[in-house]
Amino acid sequence: MSIRTLLILVLTGLALSAQGRVRPERAFRDPPERRAAPRRERIVAMLHELRSKKLQKALGLSEEKANAIADRWALFDEESSSRRLLMGQLRHQMNATLMGPGSEDEKNRKLQPVVEELAALRQQQEASRKRFEEDIRGSLTPAQQGRFILLVDEFQKSIQEAIQEQRKDK
Repeated sequence: MSIRTLLILVLTGLALSAQGRVRPERAFRDPPERRAAPRRERIVAMLHELRSKKLQKALGLSEEKANAIADRWALFDEESSSRRLLMGQLRHQMNATLMGPGSEDEKNRKLQPVVEELAALRQQQEASRKRFEEDIRGSLTPAQQGRFILLVDEFQKSIQEAIQEQRKDK
């Protein structure tokens, strides 16, 4: 091996080892979706616990029964979340088309499939909500059913308000 090659290897080795001492390797960063997953799981767990406690207090249920209802509620949330997201995207698309350039006929042509898809999703969402409420109401007294319906509405409203507050703060 020539002296020149040996010198290059030694200098490269020294440079690399010095670089390691001066500047440690950057920590691997997860993409935002992976970082959000544990946070989402914590939020879901906290929401489940909050719902269970509210159900126990408002409806006078045992912890076991309240947890079972909170489990079913979480399943409803999971089933409907992608549908709600898609409906929001369709509403955004609809608004952009309505506010954008183009004749009324062009807008009508573009919006027809969007409106139909949105209507179908809304029907699916309503059917899912109805199944959810029927599943729960079957195991409750009429007074508990009334309290449950009011509690669901109250929860949905408070979640929407919290989301709007979060958006305002950003």
